[in-house]
Amino acid sequence: MIKRFYPSNLPEFPYEPKSDRFAIRRISDNVGEGVIALTSFEPGDIAFAFTGFLTNYITQFTLKFADGLHIHDPYFMGKILHCCEPNTICDMSRRVFITVKPIAAGGIVTMDYAQTEDVLFKPFFCSCGALHCRGYVTGKLETVTTEADLLIKS
Repeated sequence: MIKRFYPSNLPEFPYEPKSDRFAIRRISDNVGEGVIALTSFEPGDIAFAFTGFLTNYITQFTLKFADGLHIHDPYFMGKILHCCEPNTICDMSRRVFITVKPIAAGGIVTMDYAQTEDVLFKPFFCSCGALHCRGYVTGKLETVTTEADLLIKS
């Protein structure tokens, strides 16, 4: 039986992520839960669409929709993990994630949080393992200038 990640009080929508294409699993103690692809995706594919609740504040499960407005989705989109060289990008105008690198079945779905976020709920030391990992992840308007700044922010 195919199950939804979103509660039943939210209407179904095109490209909604469901249990036949994705799973949410604990990845590690360091990163927590993440989204696993159960089928493969090619660059240019719409991997999934998302929905949520509009809010004027940032949470761990929000993405910036517009200035002062965020979409809170603790059910699915909020579980997408960061990677400095992600396999998806987020099109906020359509509320979809588009694949930019192949994702094999069993692969973790990732995004670069700085793509959509000016300020993160909580900046963090990155452990994505990408060749060009930034080491410390912030929103695009946040700056880190010294090692001391990293220690203060963490």
